[in-house]
Amino acid sequence: MGKIKPEFQENVSETLLIPLYMRAQESKEENPIIVDTKSVELLSKVDYDFSKFSADERCQRYISLRTKYFDEAVRKFVDKYDDAVVVLIACGLDPRVERISIEKEYQVYELDLPDVINLRKKFLPESSNNRYIAGSITNDEWIQTIKASHPYGHFLFILEGISMYLTEEEMKNVFKNIDDNFDHAEVHVERMNKFFSKRTYLQKSVNNTNATFNWGCDNPKEIEQWCESFKLKDEYYYSDEKKNDLEKKESDAAKSKFVNIFSRSLGIWSYEKDKKYLRLCC
Repeated sequence: MGKIKPEFQENVSETLLIPLYMRAQESKEENPIIVDTKSVELLSKVDYDFSKFSADERCQRYISLRTKYFDEAVRKFVDKYDDAVVVLIACGLDPRVERISIEKEYQVYELDLPDVINLRKKFLPESSNNRYIAGSITNDEWIQTIKASHPYGHFLFILEGISMYLTEEEMKNVFKNIDDNFDHAEVHVERMNKFFSKRTYLQKSVNNTNATFNWGCDNPKEIEQWCESFKLKDEYYYSDEKKNDLEKKESDAAKSKFVNIFSRSLGIWSYEKDKKYLRLCC
């Protein structure tokens, strides 16, 4: 099969190629944060000028760290619950199910825009335990689809590389829709701070696409105020990692600037629904 040229209908869809490239590149490093041979294979089958992303070393590191974090989150969740349902929102061309290769049976739903799902199906086929949903996170049709098949169970929702392209109102609706429909739910959301959400041009790779950032949040407690049944479970920031070769290369002045601007600017917040609010919240 020859290379396939992506045809995107939405500006944000093109950004899926950034993590694909970064995962593949990280897998070739001498001491990689992640090893994703499937992404290396997929990259070779996509007809696209990936060179525009090659200079963004920091993006490669952060995407590798978030991939590792979310992979482990899925493993822990599936190990904990026998009725686990994992929902990967903005799945892109991420072969997470293949990469983590969990032997225990569990159900996965992967959601993305129609143009992305159409591309994904050309490379990664569905299975009975790994279903694709073509649609927008901003409506509740995908939630109703999942709820119809799983009226009960424990649900893990992962919002990876998507929240920053939404508005605050859209993010509020995502949490409310999940809360209104699922009793046992965790939501893990990758987010950026307000400073960067207003400065797309500072993210080299995204700036080489037509996508733009919209939403940022500085305080994880703000999300708890959207719907009080969700309580903050964990905070993880990419800049907290001890191993940071990029920082070691920078001068002391640059390091100081990095700490002031980048500390806690990018990372993952995890929320769990408080059992005392079952069917009572909002």
